[in-house]
Amino acid sequence: MSLPSNWRQLQLFDIVPIRDPNYNSDDALYSNTTLTAISSTEKYMVISIDNCYLKIISQDFQSLKTFMAYDSDYTITYVNSIDQLDLIVTIAEKQGFPSVLKLWNLSKILSIELNENEDPDDVLKRKYQTQVMIQNGDNSFPISCFIFNDDFSCISVGYTNGKVLLIRGDLIRDRGSKQRIIYETPDPITGLQFNEYHELIYVTTTSKILTVATTGRNQGKPLKILSKQVGVPLQCSTKDKSTQELIVGTDSSLRYYNHFGKSHIINFEIKKKIIYRFKKNYLLMVSPEENSTGNSRKQTTKVIILDLHNKHISFTVTLPNTTMNHILEMWGDIYLLSSDGMLYKFHEKPINQQVEIILQRELFQLSYQIAKQSKLSPDILLRICKLHGDFLYNKQDYHESIKLFIKCLNYYKDPNLNLKQDDETLNDFIINIITKFKDASNINNLTEFLNQLYKLDIANNDHITLLLCCYCKLKSVDKIKTFINELDLTDEDESNELASLDFPLIINLFKECGYFHEVIKLLHKLNRPSLIVDIQLNDLKSPKKCLKYIKTLPIDDLLLILIEHSKTLLDNLPIETTELLINVFTGKYTAHDSNVLNEQIEEKEKEPVSDSSFPISSYQNFLAYLSNNAEEPEEEPVDNGPTYLPPRPSLIFASFMNNPHEFVVFLEACIETFDKYQGNINDKKELLITLFEMYLSLSKKSENSEWLDKAQGVIDDNSEFLDESTILLISHIYNFKPGELSSKKRQGFEESLFRSAQLVGDIDECLKIVNQYGDSKPELYKFLLRFIVSKQQYFDKVSDKDFKFILNKIKDYKLSTPLEIIQILSSTEFTTIGLIKDYLIEIIDSNNQEINNNEKLVELYEKESINNNHELNRLKSKPFIIQNNKCSACNLNLDFPAIHFKCKHSFHQRCLNDNYLSSNEHLNSKPVCSICISDIDSIQTLRDEQLKSKDETDLFKSTLKESSDKFKVITNYIGKGIMENEFIHITD
Repeated sequence: MSLPSNWRQLQLFDIVPIRDPNYNSDDALYSNTTLTAISSTEKYMVISIDNCYLKIISQDFQSLKTFMAYDSDYTITYVNSIDQLDLIVTIAEKQGFPSVLKLWNLSKILSIELNENEDPDDVLKRKYQTQVMIQNGDNSFPISCFIFNDDFSCISVGYTNGKVLLIRGDLIRDRGSKQRIIYETPDPITGLQFNEYHELIYVTTTSKILTVATTGRNQGKPLKILSKQVGVPLQCSTKDKSTQELIVGTDSSLRYYNHFGKSHIINFEIKKKIIYRFKKNYLLMVSPEENSTGNSRKQTTKVIILDLHNKHISFTVTLPNTTMNHILEMWGDIYLLSSDGMLYKFHEKPINQQVEIILQRELFQLSYQIAKQSKLSPDILLRICKLHGDFLYNKQDYHESIKLFIKCLNYYKDPNLNLKQDDETLNDFIINIITKFKDASNINNLTEFLNQLYKLDIANNDHITLLLCCYCKLKSVDKIKTFINELDLTDEDESNELASLDFPLIINLFKECGYFHEVIKLLHKLNRPSLIVDIQLNDLKSPKKCLKYIKTLPIDDLLLILIEHSKTLLDNLPIETTELLINVFTGKYTAHDSNVLNEQIEEKEKEPVSDSSFPISSYQNFLAYLSNNAEEPEEEPVDNGPTYLPPRPSLIFASFMNNPHEFVVFLEACIETFDKYQGNINDKKELLITLFEMYLSLSKKSENSEWLDKAQGVIDDNSEFLDESTILLISHIYNFKPGELSSKKRQGFEESLFRSAQLVGDIDECLKIVNQYGDSKPELYKFLLRFIVSKQQYFDKVSDKDFKFILNKIKDYKLSTPLEIIQILSSTEFTTIGLIKDYLIEIIDSNNQEINNNEKLVELYEKESINNNHELNRLKSKPFIIQNNKCSACNLNLDFPAIHFKCKHSFHQRCLNDNYLSSNEHLNSKPVCSICISDIDSIQTLRDEQLKSKDETDLFKSTLKESSDKFKVITNYIGKGIMENEFIHITD
């Protein structure tokens, strides 16, 4: 036997010989030597015996009924079943007479009950469902083959004399039929097969293979001759039902034919007696063999089952001393009947068992194909892939093994995967594969595996980071670019691993490998403009592209970048950067639309030379310079005001450390547009002070008086915004005398002017300053008093009138107490008490008058308190007469029941049925006068609020600590009754 080299031999079927239970008895079943044909339905086995009898056998091999189907001179040569029905088709032949086709319903046959006087043989042979008389000339040639289509509406019969007969009609319902010869040849017909798709019949003879149309008038001619060289023996042709292709078995091969011609060949050199296609993929071949031992010859039979789809031999067995004449599919299995009456059952092993058998042979690909075709569970397919991958890995076929491990990932993602407790989890599997392929020689395979993890969305942060490391190691710039381009960070779901990647580590990795442009793309997706600018400035040395990029950013991002990087930009591109800063901080900035990242070039920019001189000395000159040097004239945008709140210019002051001229231009621009946009006044003050200092600073570096003139102009034009002390300090530092004088003369610098006159001992100037500014700054009177008594020469220059004036002002403004005045004067030897005699007398008289007034108030309060106590005691202890005749609510005459209150209001009880609820819980416990309840409620609430402070000791301590008059705080608390142990609720 010569087999294809790539076909493996397996044993995926079990063979069970079934001996006829009635063997060697008069009522033998299928071991009957007169058996001529055999077939089966879903429930029964049917055999023809004794020429004209049919026997129906159950699944447990019990004879159910035997009946005479034809006259005794006919011989049944064919028995076939119709799929999914208990219908049997039989053909019986008699030489010289038409062959008879009958259709039997087995269920009806088994249900027929005969009377005692009825002859069973005579009755049952007429219980057929359909009968057709088949005519072939003089009917002298036997039938060599016959076939019918699926719905039994068309039958084809082949004869040994080369004729093919076609019968059409509603044969199941026995509504008549027509028959005609559709083909005639001198060669015997050896096989017929319907092609249901194209309405034709495959015809095989002993010398050729052809097709004949089943429709139209073909006048006995073939539709197409498929082969003129190949002849086919009887029972050596079958059909693939799925493709409707004809399968022909020769001693050297298996040949496939479609309606056009030969399709393909499987070289299979073995003698073939029968071929039979069954189930989905199987082809059974019966091969007779003769063994010579001495003078005797023994006939043996080899049975081979091929899996045509998976290209392997599923089963082989050699049966000695026997021949096979009949094959039938029955009850889910295939059966062969030998010449000695033994029935062999070929049962396909369970698919799981088949897979295990194949795995033991290390035929992993085949086991996977079979498991997948049988739709086995994902855990079995996963196990096969793992075993196959490990097998290839151990053979050092790393590239193929990683493909299988990648396939395993798909099964781990399958929702139908059912892992057992001891099975390897996905995380363990991934760790195992990474460990196996961690060597540098396997980095390509590891990269492929990690990439699949990423595509399947099962990679965690570490896996993705490792994948990028592999890309860098392999210098796979294209894959890095693809990864970045496909990176989707728009999903805000917490389960999105990409959003939580360790991007700082990845960015540093790319930077270390020199992939700066790729880093920029990644940062752009991450929305990290600050890092993009840092790379462009510090790594790529591309300030121009950097500046172009940041002009595309929204104002919030741009401002943060300018604060951090504007110093570097100013050092490299002073004019362009200054222009941008002016636009940003004056509210004129609008983001540009630009594809900056897509325009990156590999060439390194030439580092621009910084112009340290920056000859432009004013904002107006700067604007003229920009206008004259513009590359393309741009349409001036319509100024509708800023679309954002301009930031404080002071945020960027430190960036101009090395660029004073640019700083001046920036400050002038901000001041010029300040009023237009109504900025914060404090920002304008800061701008003016800074600009003033920059003018003075530049004047020190240049002999040009223009800077000093500008500094003076700042003071003259913006006097109301400038802080005099700051102007004075800056002018002193830079020795700018006009600024010092101007600051001293301006209002609000009284103390400074006074100190200046005090330093030179000009008592008259001091008096003049105090007279002029004392009412606006009263502290000057106290300063003047101390200055006058500091030295006798100053004291002697002051008149008594001026001295009294000063003392009166101190008293009026309560700048010092009399004791403090005495202490000031007593610190010198040339002052006397007479100076302040009148002052002290006036103070004492005022205090005495205040004491007298307080004593009168005390007496008045005491009298009022005594009267109130007497009235309370009278109300509590003595009765009083109420003479109200009318209700205070309805103003009608009082009648009983009535309620009288101590406030001398009276009510009908019915008039008090309404609830008068108070906000104070003490007043809700008993009836209250509805007229007085508002006043009582207010008094009691005020009292409760006062008493709440009784437990707030921390508040009392803090108030006492912060107050300058602690006695007043204590008396205030006592006056509110907080120090009392008991208190009385206010009721009527």
